[in-house]
Amino acid sequence: MQANLRKLGALIAKDAVDLAKNPTMVLCVVLPVGFSVFYRFFMGDMGLGGPLRSGVGADLEPTVATLLQYIVLNMALCMCIGMGAATSLIYGLAEEKEKHTLRTLMLANVTAEQIMLAKGIVALGLTVVAEVLCFVVSGASWSLFGWFMLCGIVGAVPIILLSLVVGLASRDQMTAGMYSVPILVIALAPMFGNFSESVRNVVRFAPTGGVDELLRMAISGTVAPSELVMPLLVTAAWIVVAAVAFKLLYRRLLRDN
Repeated sequence: MQANLRKLGALIAKDAVDLAKNPTMVLCVVLPVGFSVFYRFFMGDMGLGGPLRSGVGADLEPTVATLLQYIVLNMALCMCIGMGAATSLIYGLAEEKEKHTLRTLMLANVTAEQIMLAKGIVALGLTVVAEVLCFVVSGASWSLFGWFMLCGIVGAVPIILLSLVVGLASRDQMTAGMYSVPILVIALAPMFGNFSESVRNVVRFAPTGGVDELLRMAISGTVAPSELVMPLLVTAAWIVVAAVAFKLLYRRLLRDN
């Protein structure tokens, strides 16, 4: 057990260092934070937000302030999961397959389960860091911090599992760029729900749709046991589907070419 934990710790440290050295991975954190700042200034310029020092929506009517906070946090949540969990994993795995690093690790008596678990933990950690930074710069009420982080962590799980499969399926970073598009789109899907009620009724069933609904209820103060059932079922269903897909495919896809 201790030997396995030491191997896992070494893999996590290696992956964390690789992420820190890769400009693309750093961009996965910078982009969501940058867009959070942009949205905050953009809303302020449109007269929808108060001064930055007062926080998002501090001087507005409650309904408008609630909507503003949701728009900013909705964007931050989706981008953190899409960039931190999906893009970092898919490109990172594709790079290691391209350089035959995975094969080397397997020959060094490291199990496939340890490799995948380490990468999932690092991707989740990257997502959490991005979410914390986005929330800080968003100016949203700190009473929403716990809900935002909970939604971000839970919503990242199915995307991480799907990204592991897609990353293993990518032969190199060029194919990873193509394969990552569908995962990124479904991760960002709830952002488009703000355009119309019809779109929202569809994207609420996306992998991040359930946690987005939870975030919407938390911001509006309408959290109720009866209202939590559907978002939780959607999220749980996607976690199960992603876990089954990963379990069935990862050993076959792990054989790099």
